This record gives sequence, C-alpha cells and structure tokens, in this order.
Amino acid sequence: MRILLVEDYKPIAEVLGRRLSDAGNGVDTFATLAEATAAWLVTSYDLAIVDIMLEDGDGRELVRSMRRRAITTPILILTARDEIGDRVQGLDAGADDYLLKPFAFDELMARIRALVRRPANLASSTRMLGNVTLAAHEARVTVNGISLGLSAKEISTLDRLMRSAGRVIPKRALGEHLYTFDQEWTDNAVETIVHRLRKKLTASNASLEIKTLRGIGYLLMEAGS
Repeated sequence: MRILLVEDYKPIAEVLGRRLSDAGNGVDTFATLAEATAAWLVTSYDLAIVDIMLEDGDGRELVRSMRRRAITTPILILTARDEIGDRVQGLDAGADDYLLKPFAFDELMARIRALVRRPANLASSTRMLGNVTLAAHEARVTVNGISLGLSAKEISTLDRLMRSAGRVIPKRALGEHLYTFDQEWTDNAVETIVHRLRKKLTASNASLEIKTLRGIGYLLMEAGS
C-alpha cells in the first residue's frame, strides 16, 4: 500500500516509517499540514495516518479538508489526548479510527488491517481483469485463482496499470506511483520492474498483456484485444 504518515515528532515518525516500509508499504512522511496537503492533492494514497497535534495546526483540519474534496481514503488518527471529546471531534471530522499514544506497533498494524478490510475499502482495493484478480488489501494477485508470487513493487505496478487498463500510463507517472517522495529512481528501475512483472504474467498464462510504447509509457490490455 501507499501510506501517508503525518507526524511531527521525529522519533515516532522515523520508527513508524521504517516499520511500515519493512512491512512492504510505500510511506511518505511529513511533519506539517502544508506539506501533507500538497502531497495528498497530487498522490493517491491507500491509507493516511495523521497525528492531531502538528507544528502548523490540528491534524483534524487535514482530515476535514480531504473529506470536503470527496477523498475517501481510510484515515487513522494518532493522538496523545485521552479525552472523549477530542476523539469524537476526530471521528466527526471524517477519520475512520483513532489510536492513543503510546501504542504498540502490532496494534497499529491490526487497526490498519481492520480499516482496509471494511466492505467499502475491500471493494475499492480489489481489481479484476481477464483471469487476473488483485486484492490490494492482501497484497495478493491470483491468476485463475492461483496465487502469483509478486514483489511489493510488482503488485503496485500491476495495481496502477489495472486502474487505467486500456489507457497509456506515462513512465514518469508510473515511477511516481512506485516510489515515495524521498526515494530516488530512474527510468531503468521502472523498466526492470515492468519487465519482471510481464515475465511472471506470461509464465502464469495470465490473459493480460503489458505493451511498451517507446518514449511514451505502458498500456495494459487483455491479450488478443
């Protein structure tokens, strides 16, 4: 998953960012409302984790702002405030869940799994095309019901291509989807990921085909169409 983490206390931000990344997620970490808002407006996230008390304001304002824009990304609020009123205000702002600090990382991961398992999120994170099914919430791809072993980057690539099946995805747009803001990447890195994914789809008799349009980008189609 691509996760937005908004946390201004550096020790927590670094630990959470590292642990979430180690779990196979792409994580963009920001310390301010301004930075997080700018990133969210140009990037599609699967989950947002937002602290309430930030350097430049209240994290609940970020939640309200995104909900006013009809962004339905699941949002988990982090707070050190153990007041019922604070938690109610966070949920009323549009958050889906909250977690009190300090917390155990295992509990955070359990909350995340619960959020992405909700019916609306399951529906939006499951894609089917031809004989291929991608369940983003499980990081799992199947061909004719048989699991296909893909890396996290390969799953993310397929997810982006399936979202826009039949339309060309520029290579730069794909790279920006695969790598977080603080990661450097090259066209060769993107090409390598696409090459590996294409080989695995072909070997599994998937009915999908990734076409390379040189100098333009990639096109996902059902084979023979």
